[in-house]
Amino acid sequence: MKASRKRENASLRAIEDSALFAYTKKSKIRWFYAFVPFKVSTGGTSTLIPLLTLEAGGSAQEVGVINAIGSIASMIGGVFWGKLSDKMLKRKPFLILGFIGTSLFSFLMAFSRSITQLMVLNFLYSFFIAATIPIPVILIARVLKKKQLDYGIAKFNEIGGWAWVIGLILGFFLAYFLSIRQLLVVFAVVNIPSIVLGVKWIQEAPFRIERRSLGVYANYIVEKFRYLPNIMIHLPEYNKRALTRFLEFKEFYLASILFWVGAMLYFSQFPVLLKSRSVSTSEIYLAAVLNSSISAYMYMKAGIHTERRGGKASLIRGLSIRSFGFSLVLLGLSQTGTVFKLYAFVSYALAGYSWAYIGISTTSMISKLAKEKEQGAMMGFYNLISSLGAIIGSILSGFIVKAGGFFTDFLLASLLILLSIFTLMRFDVTARSRHKV
Repeated sequence: MKASRKRENASLRAIEDSALFAYTKKSKIRWFYAFVPFKVSTGGTSTLIPLLTLEAGGSAQEVGVINAIGSIASMIGGVFWGKLSDKMLKRKPFLILGFIGTSLFSFLMAFSRSITQLMVLNFLYSFFIAATIPIPVILIARVLKKKQLDYGIAKFNEIGGWAWVIGLILGFFLAYFLSIRQLLVVFAVVNIPSIVLGVKWIQEAPFRIERRSLGVYANYIVEKFRYLPNIMIHLPEYNKRALTRFLEFKEFYLASILFWVGAMLYFSQFPVLLKSRSVSTSEIYLAAVLNSSISAYMYMKAGIHTERRGGKASLIRGLSIRSFGFSLVLLGLSQTGTVFKLYAFVSYALAGYSWAYIGISTTSMISKLAKEKEQGAMMGFYNLISSLGAIIGSILSGFIVKAGGFFTDFLLASLLILLSIFTLMRFDVTARSRHKV
């Protein structure tokens, strides 16, 4: 019986190794580029959904709720598609399904006629996008050696990050000639090559991998705040040891949730503010291009700073820059015309600049503070807390704007970032590092 099981396991391993060899030899990382049209499409669409909400008669509250719905769908979908692909030992079909769903629901959103329809379609759109979130990480982890894993994921994110920026640039130019609904159709079509390239280039690799063994991975180089969590490959464990470790890092987690609530108070209502000041769709795209391109450009520089100065110092630097950037909007609210736009655009650019430090330093802190076997669980907690903070911030933002106006909303956003800095300062990195050993 045992001998038979051993032969069966050996046979399965041989099949997996054979599939992996073919996969690596034929494709290597070429399949990364199958995601380029998809990233261009989602990058271009990201700016349109809040604008479409306003065009359909929605208020600041509806914009906040729709942002929250996107985050909820992404959180649920990321875990759902990841677990389903693990159970079926299939990866490629779910990636292709994610590409198809992205084009389909982007196209359907262009023809939505009510806020309710838009909410439902946005949920489905974000849910299917989430199919593309956990699976690439698993494929990269299996194809590349452990020492190459960070490079592989960083390369994948770099390609996707710049494709996202290209989508925003494309939207900037097309917005001069096309309406918001026409742009949604265009970006739905732009995504179609990813379906074709995915079928051609992505090779199936039938294997099972323990997600928690992946530990910590590189962050996206661009802050895709509408599709949180960025990569949730598993939910955190809930047991006595996990609770103990959670309490040890409570200041870090508290600072994280304060940061994400504050971030989404700002990001959810920023396009609403611009539209209320008669800023054109092209100009809103321009602000997004500045935000994302600066973030992408600063990615490597922030990594060097984090390596030299440490994760905590780099994170505090990023949060400080972000708090200052958020406060610029407050100064701009009393201005009009070009002066207002200058304040708003610089604020949004600094938000992108700060993300490079925030994203990299967070990953660095987790990798250095947690034991290797606990890094995945700690990242799971961070992703869960980040998502909850983003959802809370998105929902609250609309109600705050309705009750107290944009000044109150952006003031609270800036203050919450400051509060997260003070909380983080109480976090003793040195003591936690000693506990790791």
